[in-house]
Amino acid sequence: MNLRSAVVVTIVAQILAVLLAWAVGGGVGLLIGVLVSLLGISAAVLSITRAPAADEATGPSEFEVAEAHHREVLDEYARWELDPEMLLRYPGLWDRSRPEVHRFFDALAAAGQAPPADYPAAVEELRMAWAGAQRYARSTGTSALDESRRSEAETGLKLYRHAQRAATAEERATYYRRALETVRSLIDAGLLPRTLPAVERLESLQRGELT
Repeated sequence: MNLRSAVVVTIVAQILAVLLAWAVGGGVGLLIGVLVSLLGISAAVLSITRAPAADEATGPSEFEVAEAHHREVLDEYARWELDPEMLLRYPGLWDRSRPEVHRFFDALAAAGQAPPADYPAAVEELRMAWAGAQRYARSTGTSALDESRRSEAETGLKLYRHAQRAATAEERATYYRRALETVRSLIDAGLLPRTLPAVERLESLQRGELT
């Protein structure tokens, strides 16, 4: 109820109070009239004070929803680019010659630079592009590589997994070093970017700085 409606309710309540006081007469009539008037005023005040709560219950804004979706995509992508295994299992995610992948990285940059008015639409495009890039990478695995490079990636993945199960630190470092050599070979062939955090992580693992 808005303020105008509340005023109308109050006036009507007061009119009813006067009529009841006149009809019943005496102290009882006056008392009933006062009670009716107070009830009307109370109802009007309560409706006004409760009105903002309805607005507050409408939920997050479109911009806030977009921010949450943006964070979700960034978190998911971070799990890919930080994990050396993902590099070796799904190198296609970084093959920008593919339309699906190119679309994702374009959308990633656009969402990060979008003005507030365009931000929700940019994030929605990013979500769709990310789904497409993941779908392509998972469906192809290493099959898009030529035979020798595919074998190299598969060997690197085995070495990385052996390192995680190694019994000694020396053995683990050896496996990580060989896996890193494989990744660098794929980078030199232009199949992976040089600046991925997963490469830095693998280097740290090989040096024994991480476990």
